[in-house]
Amino acid sequence: MQIDARHKSVVFVLASCLMLAGSQALSGERDRVIAEGADDYKAYCSACHGPKGQGKGEMAPILVKPATDLTQLADRRGRFPFWRVYNIIAGNEPVAGHDTFQMPQFSTRLRKDDHKPGYHPAHIRILLLTHYIDSLQRQ
Repeated sequence: MQIDARHKSVVFVLASCLMLAGSQALSGERDRVIAEGADDYKAYCSACHGPKGQGKGEMAPILVKPATDLTQLADRRGRFPFWRVYNIIAGNEPVAGHDTFQMPQFSTRLRKDDHKPGYHPAHIRILLLTHYIDSLQRQ
């Protein structure tokens, strides 16, 4: 069976529409992930790191160590250290400032909600928060 030019263009248009619909669905899913991470960021991080992640939160002036500008974590090639940030939030990797009474173990706070209705498990919330911090990187 031979496909003529008209059929090829119809197949091309249909394939393009499917790809576009798929990318819009992924974009919507990414937006949802970032929005969920933003909720925990606002509740637990913005007081020190600021609403935009630049280290200028309302508590920043009284911190023992200045809050990190979270918008500058990507390296010079633009790569965000996703798993390092995840491990810092999870308490698996020490970082100056998070070892004081001012920054208690974040994951411990999240684990208290693990079995409450409407809450994701702590490791999922840390993943969502890490994706949110990734979204703050300056392009």
